[in-house]
Amino acid sequence: GEAPRISLLHATRGRSSMAVATRDAWLNAASDPTRIEHIFAVDSDDPVSFEMAKQFVSVVSPAKSCVAAWNLAAAKAQGDILVQLSDDWIPCMGWDEGILQAAAGRDPRTEQFVIAPNDGGRKDDLLCMAILSRARYEKQGHLFFEGYESVFSDNEFSHRAWGDGVVVDLRSSLTFQHMHPAFGKAKMDETYAHNNTPERYKAGEALFKERNP
Repeated sequence: GEAPRISLLHATRGRSSMAVATRDAWLNAASDPTRIEHIFAVDSDDPVSFEMAKQFVSVVSPAKSCVAAWNLAAAKAQGDILVQLSDDWIPCMGWDEGILQAAAGRDPRTEQFVIAPNDGGRKDDLLCMAILSRARYEKQGHLFFEGYESVFSDNEFSHRAWGDGVVVDLRSSLTFQHMHPAFGKAKMDETYAHNNTPERYKAGEALFKERNP
């Protein structure tokens, strides 16, 4: 009956078996799964994922974009700390304890912070997994700005988090492996293609430059 400490906001499309396996992996790797809330976010035009998600706490997005799905999951979440999740992230054992230790001494309901883990591949400051306090979420008014569909949403999230000085940098001590084609760790599939069209890159870049001159 207690409110969860951490909410996993899990947008998925076209990978129902992989999505469930990812959910299981994150809950099984947690030091204390009872303090974790997991929310699936699926698209209304993805019937297989829609049926799968009925078994779990879930939201359904009509917008056919991962940003809209993540935002719906965030709006439903009750946790103190929100964690953006996709099917291609692998947790480390005790990942929840690592996040909560980073937040020790901070009240996530009143203090803004963003936690930066290592993703096993990147060397720049882009935060491909958004981990943020509830206070930061409420200050932003969203997880990601709703004008984005996929790409460049994380650019804005990262740019503003670093600029506001709210990042807790754990890249040297906490690693979640991002099994993404950009690092040669996965093959391009229909879901990656859906989120990485030239049109979305062009629109996302233009919106990012407009909002972050």
